[in-house]
This record gives sequence, structure tokens and C-alpha cells, in this order.
Amino acid sequence: MNILHIDSSPMIHSSSSRKLSQALTTAICQRFPKANVISRDLGCMPPPHLREETFLALTGKLISPNAQTQREVTDIKNSIKELNDCDVLVIGAPMINHSISSGLKSWIDQVCQAGLTFRFTSKGAVGLLTDKPTFIVSTRGGIYSDIEHLALDHQESYLQSVLNLLGITNIHILPAEGVDKTTPGRTLAEKNALALIPDMLKHALKGL
Repeated sequence: MNILHIDSSPMIHSSSSRKLSQALTTAICQRFPKANVISRDLGCMPPPHLREETFLALTGKLISPNAQTQREVTDIKNSIKELNDCDVLVIGAPMINHSISSGLKSWIDQVCQAGLTFRFTSKGAVGLLTDKPTFIVSTRGGIYSDIEHLALDHQESYLQSVLNLLGITNIHILPAEGVDKTTPGRTLAEKNALALIPDMLKHALKGL
């Protein structure tokens, strides 16, 4: 089994999403001791923004790409292969300004490529990737799941939408809200999220 574990928080030492995504990945490995974990830290090492030259080279419209473009194309194809080949996907995704981190957005822009990870049909876009259990570790400083603030959530809804575009629909969200508020507060929010992991994995990994 291959587990692709992605972290995207720019915070290194005080990140709830890093703590919880690691706990989730460790719990999966306890169920599958021979699992191979591939870790990608988009917070520390974000991929470059998708440039026109790189996009054209990916689509075969740039005949003689320079060394930088060739390197970026190779990295994108490797990222797509990692994503397609993994059996389980874990994404640590803190909410930043009502959305996701710029590093995670850059990775999404790279792996979402028409003709490679999805295709257009007369009935709309169809994902080309293999579906797999996918876990979004969703952390928020505030509370956004209530009716008053739900319209401000461009994090979970966006991630689910873009994964669906690629053909990944087996999605499970591990939430931790209010990590920067007095109530529930970081400690309680993390504790509540950790308590959800056993049942979540029991359901999500059934049959693997």
C-alpha cells in the first residue's frame, strides 16, 4: 500500500493540520504496517506557479522548452503519477483567508491537467484518476460550519470539487474548528478530531 501524505501549512511548529494529518497517517500505518508513505510538504517546499511555457509544454504545443520548463514538466508528471499510484491520500489543509494555502493551490493547478487527469466530454468533465480513500484534514481558526459562516467556506467545498474533477469521490473530512478561539480552542478541537480517527478509518478503509 502506498500512502501519499501532503502537508500544506506554512506554519511548522504550531500547526494543527500538521499534527492531525501525521496522527491520521500514523493510524493508517498501524492498520497496514507494510505501507509505504510518500510525504510532500507544500508548506516548506511549495511547487512553482504554473507558467504559460510549462502549460504549453505539457500540452505538446511548445516544441523546444528550455531547461527550467522541462524540469517543471517532469515534476508535474511525477506529481500526477504519485497521486494516481497512491492507494490512500491524506491532505493536511488549513483554512487560510477562507480558502487553502497558496502552496496547495499551486500543486492543484499542476496536477489538474486536461487530457492527463481529466477529460472533457459532451456531458462535462470526467476524471481520469483512480478513486481512492482520501482524507482532508480541515483546520480552521474560526467556526465556519454554522449557517452564518458557511458561505465563507471556500476550503472544504473547493477541495472536494477539484478532487471530484479528477475522479476522486471517496472523500472523508477530519475537521478541527476554532483552533484560534477560546471555544472550542486548539487543545479541545485537536482532541475532538483525534477521537474521530478510529471510526473514520474503520469505515473509509473497509475492503482494503
